[in-house]
Amino acid sequence: MTQQTPPPVSRAQRTLAYIAAALVVVSLVCIAAMLIGGAAGAMPQQGSGVGLWPAVIVFPLVAFPIAFVLIIVVIILSARQRRTAAKAEAEAAALAAAKPKSRPKGRR
Repeated sequence: MTQQTPPPVSRAQRTLAYIAAALVVVSLVCIAAMLIGGAAGAMPQQGSGVGLWPAVIVFPLVAFPIAFVLIIVVIILSARQRRTAAKAEAEAAALAAAKPKSRPKGRR
């Protein structure tokens, strides 16, 4: 049985994955801040838009879709990389199979 090693992850894939993860984490922190601020009464009334709260409220609305798109891009890049690796491996196997095998010299 052969062991398959996964293809190395490119720098672009790694960067996009880290950006998506950071956006999700910061969005979850903003949602937690909204819940805690609403329970503590620190959030301004609806529509007043004073201080940092408007950014805390809007950030998850923008960041979650961006993170979703980045995750889809990472999946597409990974699929393309695996497809090209599989194609190169298949071509190498076809060349190895087409190569005539030499017979050992000696008595027959």
